Amino acid sequence: MKILLVEDNEDIREGLTDLLESEGYSVAGSGTAEEGLARLRSESFHLVITDYMLPGQNGDWLLEQAEREHRLHSTGALMITAHPRVQPPAGVRLMHKPLDIDDFLRVVCESLPQLRAVGG
Repeated sequence: MKILLVEDNEDIREGLTDLLESEGYSVAGSGTAEEGLARLRSESFHLVITDYMLPGQNGDWLLEQAEREHRLHSTGALMITAHPRVQPPAGVRLMHKPLDIDDFLRVVCESLPQLRAVGG
């Protein structure tokens, strides 16, 4: 399963990448919403995980733009944030920082459309 991780904090991005890769996922990282959208335009992913607060455009913009361009047709989406009052786009799961690792991995698994389709 291939995941796009959009997180501007390099330490968090590297930590989550290591965690996800240790669980068997293939992870591509981006530091901005604009970079993330460029990756979605050139590659297919099973899941997009994005931070809400990013330099330039935010994670909400990324997901809404990707949806408008039909880049999320068979791709799940998960937004993470430290902000208490973020409303994610429809159909997007939201997790608050600091992340509980076990909960995060469970939600990642639940957010993968292929696994949801087979009841996994």
